[in-house]
Amino acid sequence: MVLSFFKRVFVLLLTVLNYISVLLIFLMALWIFGDVVGRFFFNQPIPGTTELVKTMILGIVFLGVAYTLYKGGHIRTTVLIKRIPVKAAAVIEACGALLGIFIFVLMCIYGWEAAVKALEVKEFEGVQLRVPTYPSRFIMVLGSALLVIQYGINFFKNLCTILSPSKGESL
Repeated sequence: MVLSFFKRVFVLLLTVLNYISVLLIFLMALWIFGDVVGRFFFNQPIPGTTELVKTMILGIVFLGVAYTLYKGGHIRTTVLIKRIPVKAAAVIEACGALLGIFIFVLMCIYGWEAAVKALEVKEFEGVQLRVPTYPSRFIMVLGSALLVIQYGINFFKNLCTILSPSKGESL
């Protein structure tokens, strides 16, 4: 009961963040369209477009990447996975999940340090439009932490597959 509640809340969080990511894509497209129109028709681009787009891309990627992993939507090569036994595929998937956990835990640790430092020194990027860097750095840490959780869930699912008895096999 409690576990299903946390699963629903986690999936809801991933879904909401994914919708925010999609909204950022839409807003970025509008902004770039306005910049192109301003540059082409008025010879006057929107100041700070480069800085804002760089920040938005970080938000787009890290707010949506855990949801994509949850849905199994990442690019993968299934040519081999479909041809090997289920347990062997689960071992490969579990190893991939452990590698993902390792990489994104490191991103959380070092990203957190960089985000806190950027906040402390009030780090900004850009000349035409001064965009603070710490929000995107904290978004990267949040996305990485959610990826660690989802990779952990995937690891335990694959571990259950590995440890479950096969057809015709008794305990």
